[in-house]
Amino acid sequence: MISSSPDGAILINRSQTIVAANQKAADLFATRIESLEGAPLGTLIPEDSVPGHHEYVANFFDHPKPRSMGTGARFTGRLSDGSVLPVDIMLNQIKIGSTLYAMAVIRDDSERATIESVKKQLEAANMRLMKAQEAGGLAWWEMNLNTNQMVWSDTMPRIVGINDDASPSLNALSQSCLPEDRSLFDAIHQNPSSSAGRTTTFRVRDSHGAIRWMEETIHAEAEDVVLGVIRDVSDQKALEEKLRSESVTDDLTRLFNRKKFNQDLKRYYAEFVRSKRNASVIMYDFDHFKNVNDLYGHAMGDQVLSRAAQLVTQQLRPSDHAYRLGGEEFAILLSGSSTEDARILADRVRRTIETARFALGDAKVSVTVSFGIAKFRSSDQHYEDALNRADNALYQSKANVRNTISILE
Repeated sequence: MISSSPDGAILINRSQTIVAANQKAADLFATRIESLEGAPLGTLIPEDSVPGHHEYVANFFDHPKPRSMGTGARFTGRLSDGSVLPVDIMLNQIKIGSTLYAMAVIRDDSERATIESVKKQLEAANMRLMKAQEAGGLAWWEMNLNTNQMVWSDTMPRIVGINDDASPSLNALSQSCLPEDRSLFDAIHQNPSSSAGRTTTFRVRDSHGAIRWMEETIHAEAEDVVLGVIRDVSDQKALEEKLRSESVTDDLTRLFNRKKFNQDLKRYYAEFVRSKRNASVIMYDFDHFKNVNDLYGHAMGDQVLSRAAQLVTQQLRPSDHAYRLGGEEFAILLSGSSTEDARILADRVRRTIETARFALGDAKVSVTVSFGIAKFRSSDQHYEDALNRADNALYQSKANVRNTISILE
């Protein structure tokens, strides 16, 4: 039962001893199955949480209340080296013969914890911006619509990066924008009175040459007077971008993750349906990767995956994208390319990884990868149809001689 679980899973008896565990659980806690089975459950719990957790599990056996993934409860697990890892746990009680057991399915929750941390940073940055606004540290301009005369705050030149002696004008503000943002700025400010209540963002280059993000809101102060309030939101934009990046990026390899892969594959399929512009799906998987972890340790396995990801990225065009789907399973999406183009790229990647030597300390290891390639078909009913063919092609490669490429048109 637990061996078939896609996540880490352990079976616990009433005395809170781990009676069974799967390989995913062993990998999650950076240990071996043999070290888990027969060990007290407390070995997987941070020391300060052991008493409370022991009481919770004992109560669960007497009053079982199953808990699903994503319930909002926050837990941490203790790895074999003593470090802690955020985890999400699904808990169920099962009966085998006449004996009751608790089965815990455990999932690495680091991504959620990271995103929450970034969110808190973003909230803190927003609070700082609000305090700055309250203190009056903003730039503003005011225009009389009858005379087109304009004045602005003393902070305007510093915030938007224009000369201190520049005369207040919308043209001076427009010229401060990056060229690619200037047309949008001009369109909104052609008739300031009709833009009242609107907010826009644009980029400027400050006196040090750095690009800064500005947010401007236009207000109607009177029938013939409009006011523009500008604030520097660069820190907020940077945190938003970091949050977006963290949500679609694999921590180890810095490649895109499965979430981003599904988004892009769905978008490519929609483009294929609309315009018949095809895309190639390349799936690849490391051959006998478990041997690397078993013989050299997980640190070496991580080194191989991380360094190989760099080697793959170096082979891609700007329009190509690489992804880590999970474990040692990876994918590449090529938009507007032929099957032959995909095969050539896959073979280039295959040979690059095959000839590479991955080192950690004094240990060195070589690895190979197998590939499966597919494209969209006019008969496809779903974007995952091409993915399934690529996966089947990958299976053919691994079932044959490995370190090879299979294609299912």
